[in-house]
Amino acid sequence: MTDLDRLAELGPARARLDERELDLIDRARQGGATWAQIAGALGLASRQAAEQRRQRLLTAARARRAHEDLRYAPSIVILRQAVSELHRAIAADRRWGQRFARAALVRDTVAIAVDAAPSGLYALARQVADDLAAGRTRLPGHVRLAVEKLTESLSMPR
Repeated sequence: MTDLDRLAELGPARARLDERELDLIDRARQGGATWAQIAGALGLASRQAAEQRRQRLLTAARARRAHEDLRYAPSIVILRQAVSELHRAIAADRRWGQRFARAALVRDTVAIAVDAAPSGLYALARQVADDLAAGRTRLPGHVRLAVEKLTESLSMPR
């Protein structure tokens, strides 16, 4: 293996390391760690620096995912956009948790689907659409529109 071959391996290795760091940050936060504690573990000067680092890692991961989506199928790009719109609509709804019995599950499934690999995105989106189908009329208008886009994107040929 030449030095050029080794250099070519650095990009994918760095991407895997970034994904791992993002995962560990998120798991630490879910486990109750403060941003100040995370900053200390990362050798950063402040909680703000840790939050900014997570945001940069997330942005880069989503850009890589978008590139992967384009290689997979154009319909996946459209489906991910629909899932992302639904995610934003649900996040903006202060009463979401009380809308219907499975609202919390739908919110969590959508949050996972936003960053899911293309191979799992369709199944997660289909589950969300099925869970929302029965109570669609009780949803606020902006969420209903996002659900309609999701349903349309699921009907596209893969």
